[in-house]
Amino acid sequence: MNPDEILIYHITDVSNLPGILAEGGLHSDAVMAGKVPSLVIGYDHIKLRRLKELTVPCCGNRFVGEFVPFYFCPRSPMLLAVNNGRTGRPPGCQRTIVHLVSTLGAVLASERDWAVSSGNAGAYHTTFDNQLLAVESLDWDAIRATQWAGRQHQKSGELLVAEFFPVSALQMIGCHNSEVADQVRGMFSMQTHPLEVRVQPGWYY
Repeated sequence: MNPDEILIYHITDVSNLPGILAEGGLHSDAVMAGKVPSLVIGYDHIKLRRLKELTVPCCGNRFVGEFVPFYFCPRSPMLLAVNNGRTGRPPGCQRTIVHLVSTLGAVLASERDWAVSSGNAGAYHTTFDNQLLAVESLDWDAIRATQWAGRQHQKSGELLVAEFFPVSALQMIGCHNSEVADQVRGMFSMQTHPLEVRVQPGWYY
């Protein structure tokens, strides 16, 4: 597997992009706890578990919440949960959620600590590794599947990047609709690191 061809995806609400640009990138939840609140789209209790309970042994036993999380696919099970209103946001809210896209190669080039999870990094039975072989060993059939009933955990495998991931290491941004895409283009128009912004309806439910 070529690390430069393995895409990774971080989802966030478009309203969080100005703050991300101001900071120059994505911070872990542990860092963001002391900063201006952002619009949280995940489960509060699972975020707390990642901050206080679950650790990554291969990276010095740091908490999962000390890493910036990426999925290996768009249209993740988490996006479905958020869009269905199960995390506290209104049903249909995926319209304003964007996918920030980079590559495993960019993570390796950053020389930051990283780990891959065997499934959802917020689950107690998940294992972690920081070897490329662990990436190859993921259930890629589940990750790439559009119908993944019974394989949600495997499809939810994550790439965790310690503490911070710079905007300059992103490659593109995928959006639900043209209105949000235009918003994103406006935000990035004055940046020294312009990004391709695409409407990607297939990345949503």
